Amino acid sequence: MHLKFSTLTSQFLDDPQSVRRAVCWPVLVWEAPPVGVRPLFTRSTMTGLSMRRPTVAEPLVLEVRKRSHLVTPASGITLGRTPDSDIIVDDPTVSRVHATFNEESQTGVWYVSDAGSHNGTWQDGTLLIPGRPMPLFDRASLRFGDVMATFLHFSAFNQFILDWLARHSRAARMQLPMMESGLTREG
Repeated sequence: MHLKFSTLTSQFLDDPQSVRRAVCWPVLVWEAPPVGVRPLFTRSTMTGLSMRRPTVAEPLVLEVRKRSHLVTPASGITLGRTPDSDIIVDDPTVSRVHATFNEESQTGVWYVSDAGSHNGTWQDGTLLIPGRPMPLFDRASLRFGDVMATFLHFSAFNQFILDWLARHSRAARMQLPMMESGLTREG
């Protein structure tokens, strides 16, 4: 399920506990790349996708959970671009079944594994070996092909919101002086 970051942030700032109860944690926050950043991968595995995508101003929040009609606990929670995936990511650099998430039942630690994808799964800048689970703690940077996402437990969501707001307010402040002087990035 795709949730709007702005809506979730607003609700979180008003009443964090209601968000904790309403959202299945952990989540992935999928952010659009900054304007002007070129993709790393050009190998597309599918074109013509039409699902929701994030914008610079509106990341998407994806719950890391099984879809109710696809309950097969042995396979974990799948991330991919097909409608059969538990977490559907609309990007041509994401494989049909790109990665899986599993929670270790006794410790509660989450793991991510690359499922043999074409463009790889990266955790905190390190390419994962397909099939080898890597632990995810409160917050981790993930990349699936060209899709940048942040894995967050509820405990890390507040700090992520503050960091995101600070990044975007700095970017807005940097553009304001150029606009006031009549200059733009293009001229």
